[in-house]
Amino acid sequence: MEAPVPGGATGAARVLARRATRLALIAAYGAVLLAPVLLTAGVVKPGAHGRVVVFADALGFAAMSLLALQVFSSGRWAATTRHFGLRAVLSLHRQAGAAVLVLVVAHVVLLLADDPTRLALLDVPTAPGRARAGVIALVGLLGLAYTSIRRARLGLSYQRWRALHLALTAAVIAGAFIHVMWVDSYTSLPVVRESILALVLVAAGALFWSRVAQPYNNAARRYRVLAVHPERGGAVTLQLEADGHRGVRFAPGQYARLRPAAAPYSLDDHPFTISSGAGRPDRPAFTVKALGDFSASLAHLRTGAEILVDGPHGEGFHDRRRRRGRLLIAAGIGITPAISVLRTAAERADQRPLVLVYGSRSWEDVTFREELTALERRLPNLRVVHVLSRPHPGWRGERGRVGAPLLAHVAPRDVAAWSALVCGPPAMVAEVQLDLLRSGMPLAAVQAEGFD
Repeated sequence: MEAPVPGGATGAARVLARRATRLALIAAYGAVLLAPVLLTAGVVKPGAHGRVVVFADALGFAAMSLLALQVFSSGRWAATTRHFGLRAVLSLHRQAGAAVLVLVVAHVVLLLADDPTRLALLDVPTAPGRARAGVIALVGLLGLAYTSIRRARLGLSYQRWRALHLALTAAVIAGAFIHVMWVDSYTSLPVVRESILALVLVAAGALFWSRVAQPYNNAARRYRVLAVHPERGGAVTLQLEADGHRGVRFAPGQYARLRPAAAPYSLDDHPFTISSGAGRPDRPAFTVKALGDFSASLAHLRTGAEILVDGPHGEGFHDRRRRRGRLLIAAGIGITPAISVLRTAAERADQRPLVLVYGSRSWEDVTFREELTALERRLPNLRVVHVLSRPHPGWRGERGRVGAPLLAHVAPRDVAAWSALVCGPPAMVAEVQLDLLRSGMPLAAVQAEGFD
C-alpha cells in the first residue's frame, strides 16, 4: 500500500494521474468501439441502399469491435483491474458479452426483415462461405451465453467451462472476421479493411500474449512454497518466497493468480487476495478456503514446490485523500484483504483509527482470531467487532449477519469522513456499499469486492 501523502502537491498529482489514466482507457475503449462504424458510415452497399441495411451492418461492425475489446475486459490485465477494480471489469465483461449477442441478433433480424429471402443464407449446406462464417460466429455466441448462464446446471467444472469459453471465443472471433472480410462491400475500401484487420490482429495478439507468451516468460513470477499453515474456519495460508528475484510490490486489497510452475498453460489458475503485509513483497502469503478442486489442492503443497504468481491485480486499498479513518467490513474468507491492511498498518506503525467488522459463523470459525487480538494490542487505534451468526451460549458480542442494521450501531458516527473496504458474499457487499453511500461516504472512498 502506498504511504499516504497528506494533502500536498505529490498526493494531488497522483490523484490527477490516476484520473487521467482512467479517462485515457475509457477514451481508447470508445474510439475502438466506434471506429469501424464511423469508417463505414459513408459507404454505399451495392444492391442494398436502404437505411435498414446500413443500420444493420453498422450494428454488426459495432458487435465485432466490442467482441475484440472483450479480450481487454476479461480481468486478466493489470492495467484495467488496477484502475477500475476487478468487480467493475468483470461486470463490464459480462455486460459487453450480452451486448455483443444482442447486436448480432439484431443485425441478423434486421437483414431478414428487409429481405426475407436472406433466410436461405442460414442454410449452412447451401449457403456461401461468408454466410457460413457468420452462422459459426452466431452459434458460437449463443454457446458462450448458454454455457455461462447454465454452467452449474450443466455440471461443468470451472476448468472445463473455461476451456470451452476460450475455444468458443476463438471460433466466434475467427468466424466474425471471415464473415466481414468476405462480405466485401465495405472492406473493398482500404481504410475499412485495414482498420478491421488491425482490430482483429491486436485482439489476437493480446490473447496470445496473455495466454501463451506471458505464462512462458515466468522468470520474474516464480515463487517457492515456504510453508502451508492451517487456519481457523477451514482455511489455509500459503506462505511463498520469491525465487531468484525481489518479489513484486503490491498494495493491500490486491490479488494475484496462482498456478503450478510445472504447468504454465494449465487452466488451473485462480485469483486469490494477498493476505500478507505489503512490507515484504518477496514473501507474499495467500489465505485460501477450499471451495474448489484447485483451492483444496493448495493445502497439500509440499515445502519447496514452485508456484507462478501472476500479479498484482486489482486497485488495492489506497487512502488517496487522507480520510479520517479506515472501516474494514468482512465476512468469512473475505477477511483476507482486511488482514493485509491491518498487517501493513502494524508494519508502518500507522496511527489512524481502524475499525474491523468481521462476520463469522461461530467463534471457532474466526480466521486469524488470535492474530486479531494481538493486532488490537499492537495498534492502539484498532477496534475489532466480531459478529457471529451461530454464537455459542454466553456470547456477549454482536449476533446475526453483517449488514446495514448492524452497521447503524457499530460504525463510527463520522463514517462519512472515513474510507471503507468491504469484502464478502455479493449480497452482503451490495447492501453494505449502498448503506455506506447513503451515509454520505463518497463512492471513491469505498472499495468493495464480492466473491461466490
